[in-house]
Amino acid sequence: MTTLYTTTRSGNRHRPLTTTVLPHLTDHTDEDRKQIYMAFIHALRTDPHRRMEVRVLCAIHAAADQTDNSDAYVTRVLVDLGLRSPRLALPGDFLDHADTHLLRAKPAPCPAPPSYVELAEHWRALGDDLYAFLPAITYRKAANTAVI
Repeated sequence: MTTLYTTTRSGNRHRPLTTTVLPHLTDHTDEDRKQIYMAFIHALRTDPHRRMEVRVLCAIHAAADQTDNSDAYVTRVLVDLGLRSPRLALPGDFLDHADTHLLRAKPAPCPAPPSYVELAEHWRALGDDLYAFLPAITYRKAANTAVI
């Protein structure tokens, strides 16, 4: 897990500024996912940007170009492997896909993947507003359904 910290002006107390959890390989990861992971990690290490959100987004784009996959697919593979990052660090196509899975009514025949639910919990912990970019949708907390 990679956590970036910043020092507050009030002293040496540390507080999390941006939390990014990098993906990791498991023993049963197939070869295509390994290639996507390796391309992502290589691009992340060589990216010159200072902000982690920009580095993650650029690394996703580079991994997608290198493996001839879409940005959304590469992001889904990385999220399934454990990538947790703010919404700003993820491509818009993936965010649209994840939001449609997360906004469905809870008793859906095809529920959201567990990695998406964990990612949404990570966004809530960071304070990211899940529905800020969806102005036409009103979220009912009591009913856990979206009304369009």
